[in-house]
Amino acid sequence: MLNDSCDIPLETDKVGLTCIYSGIFALGLPSNLLSLWGLYQLGRSGGGGCQLVYILNLLLSDLLQLLTLPLWILYLQGDHHWLYGRAACELVGYVFYVNVYASVMFLCLIALDRYLAIVHPLSSRGVRTMRVAALAGLVVWTLTFLFCLWGLLPSVFDAKSQLCLEQYPVSPGYARFKLATAALGFLLPCSILGYTSAHIGRTLQRSPSVSDQERHKIVSILVVITVNFMAVFGPYHLVGGYRFVSLLLTDDPCRLERSLFLVYRLCYGLTSLNTLLDPLFYIFLCPNARLELRRSLPCVKTRRGPRDLRQPPQSASSKALWE
Repeated sequence: MLNDSCDIPLETDKVGLTCIYSGIFALGLPSNLLSLWGLYQLGRSGGGGCQLVYILNLLLSDLLQLLTLPLWILYLQGDHHWLYGRAACELVGYVFYVNVYASVMFLCLIALDRYLAIVHPLSSRGVRTMRVAALAGLVVWTLTFLFCLWGLLPSVFDAKSQLCLEQYPVSPGYARFKLATAALGFLLPCSILGYTSAHIGRTLQRSPSVSDQERHKIVSILVVITVNFMAVFGPYHLVGGYRFVSLLLTDDPCRLERSLFLVYRLCYGLTSLNTLLDPLFYIFLCPNARLELRRSLPCVKTRRGPRDLRQPPQSASSKALWE
């Protein structure tokens, strides 16, 4: 199938994106539901603190994004024809994009909260409260929704070609919007994650109460989370940055769109991997959440015996990383 405006071979991304979305949905849905159950049990037991609020919002944004994937699979199988009308395309498109960037913002809030808890544990007590966390979550959802509404409103659905969240070539206004999302949704979070991880690592190096083994574990987790973020979102924003800057400068946008179509679309699909990896890093690596899952779900097998279900002793810095 060819697009009327740029002769884009739209069918070339069908197999790759269908496999990516199907695998992510099949593994991500149970992971997120299990993680939300662990968070619920942790909240009932009175644990988690403001981290609980941020991680809950993160998982909710991941779950909402996951629920749109079956419709994108049907869209791909229909050769990029959206058959459900403009209203459904706009709704699903907004839900997808809002939750992609909301999850990024909640990752930043989690990183900042960890930084305050470990590097400035005393002076940050007034900031690290459930009330502030709830307010921050509300602000993130509101600003992300308004930002995506401003950028996506003119470009969500093309009634003539029945393309949803696609436009070839894109308008200059949409290109500028996508460059803004690259700056705010990737470069800024990368800076925040890198800065907080580096300062947490230096603080732990100077802390006599943290053992070498525990220090190595915490730093390794922070590095893995930062590298994971860059690996999942980096290719999409780097390729997209090149695409949209070039489209603003080139005299032959259709040629550029054809040359980048498949690479850009596959990188776009890989961003949904965050919905699968977030539960791994923020729940399954959290000792308290794992403990509550074992207590509430007897079917979850573990190699530990009954005595080992008690949480092992942790230093204050280690507790602050997750609480």
